[in-house]
Amino acid sequence: MKEKGSKSYFNILFFLSPLILNLGYAPISISFVAYFSFIPFFYYLEKLNSKKAFLYGFFYGLIFWIAHLWWLYFLKPQITQTTKLLLYLGIIVLFFYLALYFALFAYLTKITSLFFAPIILPILEFIRTKSEIGFPWGLIGYTQTKNLIFLNWASIFGIYGVSALVILLNLLIYKIIFHSDKKRFLILLIILISSSIGYYSIRVKTLPDFFKVALLQPNVSPEEKGTKEEQIRLLNQLVRMTKIAAERKPHLIIYPETASLIDITFDSPYKEFLKAVSDTYGCYLLIGTPRYEKDEKGFRYYNACVLFAPQKGIVSEYRKIHLVPFSERIPYYEKIKIFKLIETEDMGNYSPGEEYTVFKTDQTSFSCVICFESIFPDLIREFVKRGAEVIVNITNDGWFGKTFGPYQHYELAIARAVENGVSLVRCANNGISLVCDPFGKIYKKSKLFDEEIVFANVKMPLKNTIYRQFGDWFILFSAIALVFYFIIKTFLGCLFFSKRK
Repeated sequence: MKEKGSKSYFNILFFLSPLILNLGYAPISISFVAYFSFIPFFYYLEKLNSKKAFLYGFFYGLIFWIAHLWWLYFLKPQITQTTKLLLYLGIIVLFFYLALYFALFAYLTKITSLFFAPIILPILEFIRTKSEIGFPWGLIGYTQTKNLIFLNWASIFGIYGVSALVILLNLLIYKIIFHSDKKRFLILLIILISSSIGYYSIRVKTLPDFFKVALLQPNVSPEEKGTKEEQIRLLNQLVRMTKIAAERKPHLIIYPETASLIDITFDSPYKEFLKAVSDTYGCYLLIGTPRYEKDEKGFRYYNACVLFAPQKGIVSEYRKIHLVPFSERIPYYEKIKIFKLIETEDMGNYSPGEEYTVFKTDQTSFSCVICFESIFPDLIREFVKRGAEVIVNITNDGWFGKTFGPYQHYELAIARAVENGVSLVRCANNGISLVCDPFGKIYKKSKLFDEEIVFANVKMPLKNTIYRQFGDWFILFSAIALVFYFIIKTFLGCLFFSKRK
């Protein structure tokens, strides 16, 4: 009876643990709960066979993703009922698709060893970020965005290494609870925590100011951008905010994604106003704008931003490279014919940009990423490798509404600053706008759904980080270790079989 009661207790814990894991993410951000959330998971892996481990891993993942992305059902895009139905069906498919990664994590860990768990999960997370439908949301490492001591390991291992750290902490605590040799694992746990504190203490320092920035957060609802009157009202609001910001003489004024609803590169009174502000106050202006081009195939649409320079007007632009799948662009539209069947009249038909633009001013060089581009580690690293000293992220998070979405979105971006050793400047239409230093510390932040102008001094970048230099070397190392394990296991298995014969 005692064993039966214990099993029932762990059944409850197993299905509660993915819910508890979600408490580690924004906006709740209780980082330490993530260090215990996989203990029931490991307990069952040791008890189950590989097929049942896959099944249990799938249910663990399904519960996790439903709890993590429930807010997707409360998005507020202006779409037809047909598209909304497809969106809801797509979210269900997304939950099941993402749950498969946890199922694979459980299965691969079962057929190898619990000690491989800290490298198996990051490999699967890395795979999940790739392709046109890549979705690097909810990585386990993001539970540590408020715990800068652990998050700063991302400067060496990337965010995937932070995921590995969280899994390793779970494994050590699990072994301390259930293993007979508790002392050995306790010593390893103390070494891990001590080295994290030591690395953070050595790495973090006071950085000098680089340049002054002003972030314009107009807080315009996405539903209010359709009519001509609403567009004029938005432009007047931005004109007013621009004048207020320019009086403080920042080096760079930043507007959010699609702050201009017309292609600002065409002649217009608003373009002339922005040029006049830049010339009069000697400041640079970065503004999100749609871009239109016509070629032999017809019109091409881009989600873009342009930079105004004093006495020069528009000097450079960036066109969004990684588009939001099934929103800005149907992925593999040209290659997979079945995807064309789900196209509706209000699905985005944007073209992806191709150039990794590095904007240059007389004080700095920076790159701008648009919306959810900020959550792709390799994309941001490429900008920094090409000379960006600051990462600017412009976005429009009004579609999320007052859910967990906006909080999760901005915290994902913070890891990019730590990985690359550069400051992150984030300007959102409805919030949350912020400035954080290369160590992930936020020192200026706006509120959600407030009209606000955020003024801040951006901090100097670090000379380099191991992640910036070598990228996702930890994933390559992990993959090689896993492949070698299977090669050796296969070889020993064949050797044993041949001896028995």
